[in-house]
Amino acid sequence: MISNESLFLIFNAFVGFFSDIILNIIANSDIYKPITTLKPYFENKTIFQAAFYALLTVVIIVGIIMKIFELFYNKYLPETDEEYIVYFILTFIIGYVGDILIYKLDIFPRLHKYYTVVGKGLWGALAILFSVIVSLSGLYIFHNFNNLYDKFLNIIY
Repeated sequence: MISNESLFLIFNAFVGFFSDIILNIIANSDIYKPITTLKPYFENKTIFQAAFYALLTVVIIVGIIMKIFELFYNKYLPETDEEYIVYFILTFIIGYVGDILIYKLDIFPRLHKYYTVVGKGLWGALAILFSVIVSLSGLYIFHNFNNLYDKFLNIIY
């Protein structure tokens, strides 16, 4: 069976991938002006290539978050309410720093206009926080679905 940590990273990969596809669609539809500044980034890539880059970015940043959390709690994922709060704060901080590093290291040069309009740090931090919350929720649903599935099978058999 796959570990919670691996499943968490897989969920984050999916969130990063599909969120980027949605951003690509919004950027090319003029629904929200600041998002249209992402157009230059998406222009020279296929929709799936750009989404794959987002997937990699999210998995790397979330992997760093997991490792830092492990240094303090000797585990990669939160379990108690206090740990969730710490995890979310850590996620925001690492996401913020990660977004600034992406800008400063010029990892995605076609994002200059985007960063000029929306700024550095905040939106990257919120994106990673969104991914982590959705992925932790996915783990919760996955485990509860499995429990319901097992109970259902026990009733049938």
